[in-house]
Amino acid sequence: MAKFLFVLTRGPEDPVRATRSFLFAKLAAEQGHEVNFFLADDAVMFTNLLLVDRVKTPTGDELKGYLQTFLEKGGTVHVCKPCADTRMISEDDLPNGFKLAMGSFVVEQALDSKVFTF
Repeated sequence: MAKFLFVLTRGPEDPVRATRSFLFAKLAAEQGHEVNFFLADDAVMFTNLLLVDRVKTPTGDELKGYLQTFLEKGGTVHVCKPCADTRMISEDDLPNGFKLAMGSFVVEQALDSKVFTF
């Protein structure tokens, strides 16, 4: 099986990119691949699950379902700590399946992963 890293930097202002990134991560996880996900910049706003509930694409795809399946398949969403700190998101604010990480996590994972950025 392959190893994938998805990096999302776009937040609620770009529901298509956000939703597609989680769609592809979900598909890879369902196929049994090792999948890591990293939220940076405005994407850290997706730690607010009430916001996630409202994210839909023009085609009707909903981020919430893709994220739930990704987490159910054992995925973890890593959240850029400095990005979260800037937006006053603490570790206590993170939902289950999310954890803070530094940029070095992306570099380490990218060494032996196929990387997708959105």
